[in-house]
Amino acid sequence: MPRNKTKKKAGASNTDDANRRPAPRPEPQRDPKPKVKVLTQPGYATGDMFGIAAALIDDEELHVVISKGDGSLTDHTDKADSIKKFYEDSGISEDRIHIVKVRQLRGAGNRKLENEAHKYKRRGYIKGVNYGTDYIARKYSPELRGKLKERWKVNISNDENEAIKRWLEQKGIPTSGNNLLILWSRFSGKGGDIHIEHDTSYTGIRQIVYRVAEMYDAIIITGDKGYVKERGSKFDDIVNEVKNYIHPSKVFNITEFWDDKTPSLLAWGGDTRFGQFKLYEYFEKNFTHVKHLGFRSGNLEVMAMLGYTVRYMEEEGSESGRRMLAWKKVNGGKTQKGGDATGYERLLLSQPPTRSGKFLQERLREINKKTAEEKAKTRDEKEKEAIEKNAGKEKRDYIGPHFAPRKKDGTTPTPISKEEKSKYLEGFNDDDMKTILTFLRPERWIDKQITYNPIIPQKRKDYKKLLEIAN
Repeated sequence: MPRNKTKKKAGASNTDDANRRPAPRPEPQRDPKPKVKVLTQPGYATGDMFGIAAALIDDEELHVVISKGDGSLTDHTDKADSIKKFYEDSGISEDRIHIVKVRQLRGAGNRKLENEAHKYKRRGYIKGVNYGTDYIARKYSPELRGKLKERWKVNISNDENEAIKRWLEQKGIPTSGNNLLILWSRFSGKGGDIHIEHDTSYTGIRQIVYRVAEMYDAIIITGDKGYVKERGSKFDDIVNEVKNYIHPSKVFNITEFWDDKTPSLLAWGGDTRFGQFKLYEYFEKNFTHVKHLGFRSGNLEVMAMLGYTVRYMEEEGSESGRRMLAWKKVNGGKTQKGGDATGYERLLLSQPPTRSGKFLQERLREINKKTAEEKAKTRDEKEKEAIEKNAGKEKRDYIGPHFAPRKKDGTTPTPISKEEKSKYLEGFNDDDMKTILTFLRPERWIDKQITYNPIIPQKRKDYKKLLEIAN
C-alpha cells in the first residue's frame, strides 16, 4: 500500500521548516593580530636612519630589526644604540624596534639579522635597509612632511623663535633677510668612516664663498667642524679673509654649534638633534630664499624631507650614487615611483674637489675599465660573475675607510701617499663651478661691479716646497 503523506497543517508557514534546518557553519576566525611588516638595518647604517624613521612614523604596521655587536669584538661603526634612541625620540614605540645581538655586523651578522626579522613578520614582508629611501620615493607628500615636522619637533614656538634670534645676535649672524646660503661640511670620511671622496674641500668652500658672496645676505658654514688636525680653523681663516677683503658680516662658521653649551643655546635645545633642526626651520621662516648645498649625506636628506631647498653634489662614477636617484623629480613634481619629489636633487660633478677624492675616482675608473675588458673576452656567464665579484673585492678599499688618515678602530692608518695626491689639484674645476652656480645664482640676479676677484682657481699643493719652507 502507498505510504500516507503527512499534510501540512493549515496555517503552518515555511518558517517552521527553516527553523528545523541545521544552523550554518560559523566563518573561520581571522588572526586578530595586526599585520606586521619588518625591515632590517645593520647597526652601522646611520645614513639610512632618517628615511627609515620617516617610514616608521608614517606606517604603524612597520617594525625594524637592528643588529648590535654582542661585545665580543670592538666595532667603532656600531651605532645601534644611537639609532634606536633616534627612533624612540621620533615617537616610535619600543615594541616596534627590535635589537638582535651579533658577533659582527657584517657577513654572518647580516644573515642572523635576516633570521631574526622572520620572528616578527606576520602577513607582511621583510625589506632591507634601503626601504626607507624607497618609501619616501613612493609616499612623500605634504601630509608626510607635516608628520615629520611634528614628530621631530621642528615647529618652533614663539619663545624658541626669540631664543634662537638672541643666540644668532650674540654671534653677529643676521636674523632675517632675503637670500641665505647654508654650506654643509662633511669630514666623516677622513675621520675613519666610508666615502672619503665626499668629504669637504676647504679650497672648494673658499671658491664657492668668493664666487657668490655678493649674491647673499649671509653664508653659513655648518656641519662637521673639520678634519681632526684642523678642527675648523681653516673655516675660521676663510671667514676672517672675507671680513678683511669682502664684507665684515657675510660669512659665518657655526660648525658643530651643538657643542656650544652656553645658556643662550640651551634655551632653545640647540645641543640636541631636534634642536639642530629648529635652527634651520628658523632660517626658513625668517629669510625669503634659503638654499642648502653639500655633498651627499643623511643630514641633507633630512633638510629635503622637511621641505627646504637642497642640492647635493656627487661626482661622476660614484659607486653608491644610484640609491638616492629614487628621489629625483621626473615630471609633474613626482618621482618615478609616484611620490612627491622632496627637492633633494643632485648636482653631478665631473670630479670631487679634494685630491683624495680625485685619486679614488681615478682608481675606481681603472678597475671598472679593466673589469669591462675582461668580461668582453668571455661568453661564460659564471666567469663574468666571478670577474664582477673580484672587482667588487678590489674596489672595497676605495669606497670604504681603508685610505682614511685616521682609523677609529685604533689600527695604523694607511692614508693616500703625498706623492700620489700631488698629481691632483685642490678645488672645483671651471665646469663644475658653472654647474654649482646654476643652483646658487639667485633668480634674476645681475652681476655687480666688485672690488675683488671672485674667481678662485684650483691649486696644487707642492709637498717638497712645503718641506723646504718648514726647514
